Amino acid sequence: MSKFKLLTVLGALALACGAEVEPSAVDAALVADDQCSAEGEDGALCMLNALQMKAAKLEVDAAAESEPSSCTSGMVGQVRSFAPGCLDACPQACGPLGVAMNAYMTKGGQPAAKTAVCQYKSQFSCFLSSSVWPQCKELVEKAASFGFTLPHSVPQLNAGCE
Repeated sequence: MSKFKLLTVLGALALACGAEVEPSAVDAALVADDQCSAEGEDGALCMLNALQMKAAKLEVDAAAESEPSSCTSGMVGQVRSFAPGCLDACPQACGPLGVAMNAYMTKGGQPAAKTAVCQYKSQFSCFLSSSVWPQCKELVEKAASFGFTLPHSVPQLNAGCE
């Protein structure tokens, strides 16, 4: 594939994405990529692949930055500010924690929250694991002071959900 054809393909991709790409910028990027041969069709294909991978990575990075994490936004984000180590150790539980908190506040207090906790028992068990519990204990005790009673062990969690 000639460099001109490659530039044409890249230009078409850029137009499809709504971006303007200067040919000199593409040339500079192709020259700067020292992982691909600068000559021949194989070199052009390698460079195109490298540019596509870089564009895909940038797109993923931009999406991750624009979408708030369930651990850092809303009510769960406020809880995280009190005990970041706890929630950071169990990111899979952030969404379920938000569900439980919402149920507590809008659907009937502790019984509604218990239903949500039991629905996501495996995610909540992370908070109770021996390696994470020391980081979460203070948070669980603080929640209890607000009437949001949580189990202190996996057996308590299992017994409460039977």
